[in-house]
Parts: sequence; C-alpha cells; structure tokens
Amino acid sequence: MKRLLTLIVTLAFTLILSTTLTFAADKKDTPKDRGREIINLKMGVMELRFQHWKHQTNVHNDCFNCHKTRIGVIDGWNKDVAHKVCIPCHDLENKGPVQCHECHKNGL
Repeated sequence: MKRLLTLIVTLAFTLILSTTLTFAADKKDTPKDRGREIINLKMGVMELRFQHWKHQTNVHNDCFNCHKTRIGVIDGWNKDVAHKVCIPCHDLENKGPVQCHECHKNGL
C-alpha cells in the first residue's frame, strides 16, 4: 500500500511539474509584441493579406524564419523575396499558396 501511495504521489508530482514547465516555455517563447494580426503586404500594384499571428503560431514564434536580421522587417521585401521565403515553406507544410494563380489574381 505504501508503494502504491509513493507511486501515485510521484506520478502526480511529475505531471504537475511537466505541465508547469510546458506552460512556462510557451509563455517565454511568445514575443512581447506580436505585431499586427493581419498585415497587408504590398507587392507592386498587388496587396497580399498576410495572417501574421497565424504564421507566428505555425512557426512556434520563431521570428527569424522570416525576419532574418531585424524583427518587424523582412529584408528587401519584394516578389523575389516572397517567392524565396514563402513558397518553399508553404510547399513543405502543404499549406498556403504555391501556384502563381493563387496569389496573382487577374494576371498581376
């Protein structure tokens, strides 16, 4: 009986500790300033509606996936950078636009 009680207490302690550490890690990894939820990225005459918070969640708040040198800025943002940064990730994750017509509506 004493062994069973010890086992139950040990398991309960382990569960509480792992839950606390997981919560602390999630809170620590969340940026203080998440930026705007939706960002309209300008691409010449085109404007892309970018779900910033959704992407942050998808990359586990690793801002440097997109912001290589400075938070809040995508260096040299243009069509070539969008193709280099966005399409490979969308293709790898099997989410988001990867075909020309999915972003370039009306032949833009």
